[in-house]
Amino acid sequence: MRLYETGLEYLRDELAVLERGMRMLIADFESKEIDGQTPMSMRGLIVSPADIERSLQESEPHEEEDALASFRGFRLEAEQAFEQNVSDSISEGRRLPFAYLSWSLQLSNWEKRCVLLCLASELDTRYESWFGYLNDDVTLRVPTAELALRLLADREQDTDHARRLLAGYSTLSRFVLRTDKGTAAAERSSLKQPLRMDSRIISFLLETEKLDSRIADICLFIGLQDPAPMLAFGEELQEGLRQAVQLERNRNVKQASDERISNRTLPFIQLSGPSGSGKKLHARLLSQALEQPLLLVKLDKLAREAEAMAEQLRHVVREALLSGAVLCVDEGAGEAAAAEGWPIRMEAIRAALASYSEVSRLPVILWLTRLERRSSQLPVPAFAALIHQAVHIPDAEMRLQLWQRCSNEDADQELLKRLADKYAFTAGQIAGMSLQAERLSARRKHAIPTLDDYASASRTQVQHRLSELAEKQKLVRQWDNLILPDEPLELLKDACSRHKYSETVFNRWGFGQKLPYGRGLSMLFAGPPGTGKTMAAEVVAGELGLELYRIDLSRVVSKYIGETEKNLRELFAEAENSGAILFFDEGDSLFGKRTEVKDSNDRFANMEAAYLLQRIETFDGVSILATNLLQNMDEAFLRRMQVIVKFPFPDAAQREQIFRSLLPKEAPLDPDLDLPFLAARVDASGGHIKNIVLSAAFMAAAEQSPIGMRHMVRATRQELHKMGKIVVKESFEPYN
Repeated sequence: MRLYETGLEYLRDELAVLERGMRMLIADFESKEIDGQTPMSMRGLIVSPADIERSLQESEPHEEEDALASFRGFRLEAEQAFEQNVSDSISEGRRLPFAYLSWSLQLSNWEKRCVLLCLASELDTRYESWFGYLNDDVTLRVPTAELALRLLADREQDTDHARRLLAGYSTLSRFVLRTDKGTAAAERSSLKQPLRMDSRIISFLLETEKLDSRIADICLFIGLQDPAPMLAFGEELQEGLRQAVQLERNRNVKQASDERISNRTLPFIQLSGPSGSGKKLHARLLSQALEQPLLLVKLDKLAREAEAMAEQLRHVVREALLSGAVLCVDEGAGEAAAAEGWPIRMEAIRAALASYSEVSRLPVILWLTRLERRSSQLPVPAFAALIHQAVHIPDAEMRLQLWQRCSNEDADQELLKRLADKYAFTAGQIAGMSLQAERLSARRKHAIPTLDDYASASRTQVQHRLSELAEKQKLVRQWDNLILPDEPLELLKDACSRHKYSETVFNRWGFGQKLPYGRGLSMLFAGPPGTGKTMAAEVVAGELGLELYRIDLSRVVSKYIGETEKNLRELFAEAENSGAILFFDEGDSLFGKRTEVKDSNDRFANMEAAYLLQRIETFDGVSILATNLLQNMDEAFLRRMQVIVKFPFPDAAQREQIFRSLLPKEAPLDPDLDLPFLAARVDASGGHIKNIVLSAAFMAAAEQSPIGMRHMVRATRQELHKMGKIVVKESFEPYN
């Protein structure tokens, strides 16, 4: 018994047997030389009469030579010894790529010998000269079909079978050999076709590449030795998927004994769910449970051109076969499966997946998608067993357990509970957010991470494209900046509490079972311009610790039919993914009353409004609509608003508060500044008061003096004129 320490050691033993056969052929070739034959240095460049004479002698039938028969016997004995040594070495944990290649592609003895013949010159350059000599062509320094058929068969009768193994649809031709498409190759006979191995097979056997470099940008390989996910959840889901795969495999074992059944079933698992719900994590956990690597293919990265895509898919399938991997296709954002030309692309992908399932010993296909798709929308190969599993973001109780697992023992448990309720994150996001929060707390010299640390860390865990359709708002205003009567202020605080305790009400108290949709928070802020609606949206976002995005209607509304709905769908999907608040300023332009249908424009406008009605109700996040004209809002929208806050025009006392809140502590103030006087005479909203205070500050700065009444009165007159109001000179006596 011999144990191989490396795969190269085993290859060299196999190569020693091949070398003996090559030497036997060369000796036989030389023994048939006759006078006048072309010298060795010129062979393959010219053809002499002696060469023709030799070829005529070789074409005459003759009995199998003793040397070839002796070599075949020697080779069979050596291969039997290798088989035992390989088995013992693998059982001891040695990695032997050539043996694994033969097993994974289910290669016959002849095919294994063919692979070694093609690999020989990669291990020993002498073979190039030998091939050129035996081919009688110095330009053909690689093995040919003729040489392989002559040297590798055990019997003369095996030649026909070997020819079929070199045919186009054989495993050898599809995944091991590469096809030469040049003119020279096309002009050769089939016997003189060069046999060249694909570069990935060479790199696999010599262990110079972990993944085929040609598909490195469209694939991700996750081996069994790669670090396991930090956190795992959904054990029941995982067990269900594992059992489903095992059920199909058990069925295949039973069918293998029934000669009437020629096809085996293939587990084709569709995992659907929103972005960030953990589909990739579940795919990885399943592959680990099956003790198989995972090859993740990014569908949107595949080439659009048919021939290039077919070549990429062939490389992908070969990679999955070489590694024995579970093949996982990720739609990504879902646009690839909805793009033009998808039916044709789907057929190419279906053919590739069928090829994988046909050759792989333990085939499993995973398809990751945001939206559940019917079987007709998926490239499901024939005889595949389609299994669908929806994947959801873990609930608050599971998220709390995940937070506890990745936090220090001295962490504030009440704070962790608030985080679990607030952030609908996956296990990976929770682990990343926890680590980032610890880094921030150390940098800020906090003993343990605070809520602000976690809020800052949360923004690093979300990737979205909201900035393409909306404008991010800075959150600098707080509750004390918001001057409102008690009733609207109380409504705003109740709305914040509604979001904070949604997990308790909907999940812990069971209201979610009674209300399957409409679990988000939708608010309508109505009031005259400048009464604080935008400020209130900022304050609410700051209180909830969420980002606020103001919708840019110019990027959303389109004159083309269906584009507005598409933009809105993307907008809400990105908001759900990120947890950001959507702020529709001037909301009546989108959410206005539907009109009587008099032409096609009215019909499509109503379709947009109807879509918004449905989407607002099913949106699980926070949305805020602001309008100056409540009477213009559609009644159906008003019914779907959980909270309606009316912002009244401020009275004199509130205007005085607004004046005071807008004056910074650092600003120099003149002692004559009479804010109650201004508040009583300036009949304006907070927005206009902000303009007055800012204008007065610039006037005072230009004079290098404190802000006084003359600056305020002058700025007030300008603002009132801008508003179109008539200002009586005596209105501001004695400060005129």
